[in-house]
Amino acid sequence: MSQENVEVVKRFETLMVPSLQEEDEATAQGGFEQILELLDENVAFRPTPSLPHGGDWIGHDGFFRLGEAFSTAWELPTGVEFEYLDGGGDKVVILARFDSVSRHTGKTVEFKMVEIVTVRDGKITELVPYYYDAIPIVEGAVLLETA
Repeated sequence: MSQENVEVVKRFETLMVPSLQEEDEATAQGGFEQILELLDENVAFRPTPSLPHGGDWIGHDGFFRLGEAFSTAWELPTGVEFEYLDGGGDKVVILARFDSVSRHTGKTVEFKMVEIVTVRDGKITELVPYYYDAIPIVEGAVLLETA
């Protein structure tokens, strides 16, 4: 079952970037409909709360609100690299790396993370990213006030 779970996660990630980059709204909507078919209706995305797009994002609506929060803080990622590992049972591990530019500071920040994805009955039920170093992400996204 685990290799099937890896394929579900690969399909999810493969659909994400083109759907975000698509300028034609109808085509983008079609991509997001395919993505939603891979997500359990109560899916949980759990980026660390200290990030500008952090917190618990639950369900399909939470998935879209997370996307809005991320795109408010960041431009579309570039240099996206994923490595998928069978985590055994219902777990898939993603080693992820990409760059993104802060919409607030203009700084380019490297995101390096491990994502633990839970897949049950062919649907993603949870995605938890663990960042190699979240401080550059926080500093890159926020204009810090100086005394």
